[in-house]
Amino acid sequence: MKSKVEFLKKAFDSDAFITSDQYAVAVNPKLWDTELKAYEEKNIVFTNHCEQYDFRKPGRDLTVTVDAAPSIAASVAETDAVSVQPISNRQVTFTPVEYGTSIQTSKNETEDAFFEVASNATKKLGYSLGLKKDALGMAIAVTNATSKLVVNNVDSSAIGTSDTLGIADFTRARGKIKSKFYRAPMKVFIGNAQEEQMLNISQIQKANEWGTREAIDKGLIGNLVGVDIYVTDSVLTSGTTAKALFMGSSLTGESAVAYAVKRDPTIETDYDPSFRQYKWIATERYNFQVIHPDALVTVESYAAY
Repeated sequence: MKSKVEFLKKAFDSDAFITSDQYAVAVNPKLWDTELKAYEEKNIVFTNHCEQYDFRKPGRDLTVTVDAAPSIAASVAETDAVSVQPISNRQVTFTPVEYGTSIQTSKNETEDAFFEVASNATKKLGYSLGLKKDALGMAIAVTNATSKLVVNNVDSSAIGTSDTLGIADFTRARGKIKSKFYRAPMKVFIGNAQEEQMLNISQIQKANEWGTREAIDKGLIGNLVGVDIYVTDSVLTSGTTAKALFMGSSLTGESAVAYAVKRDPTIETDYDPSFRQYKWIATERYNFQVIHPDALVTVESYAAY
């Protein structure tokens, strides 16, 4: 009986002012964190390793002439004339393409939102342009690569879980590039699943051998047989496979892939007073081309978690 009395003493009266009461609900505000959390970004790496041509001048396209190597000299008999060899070259034409995206919002929303709408829109637009550029550059490089290899020399349709990237694939790709007389610096661009395969190789496991983490934060995870390894989310994937892209350079240091910039990334703002709406428009014009296809090798491997 005593326990029942104590229980009744502790019970709330029906008129008690508690959080579930209708009047309490009216005065208890919902709180929101007024800092907009950052979205997850893809790792944009590839474009930074391309040769850049300045095309910010009048003209509808830009043609770059790439010289060809001369043939080797030959022995000449004393009574013979020295043979004449032709001078040859090849041309690559860049035709700029415009890429763009936009974000639109009402004037009321810019006044009501707890975060800076314009600043957020600008960040998103710049990131969107970067995603397109990196993915486009990788796709063009992979398509135009002279050498296309598959791990363990299996058919692309037969790639299995055991066909992962290894040292043998690095030496083979490196050899292909050097056989075409392209040299260091050599680099490879791999995807996330392929990164796991690489990190399981003892030669590139220790980050401290690379000094600070700044290099790793920019996509560089190590070096294997003289090839710098970069991780990017722009690697081409298909089902459970992905194509790593090996890239060499000319003796003068010229990259295998180039892009001509016609217009730098530009973000403009438009306001329509009739509809009370803001619009942020981001555009740029450029074009990727492969100028040294023999310096590109793709290696397709199993790449899935």
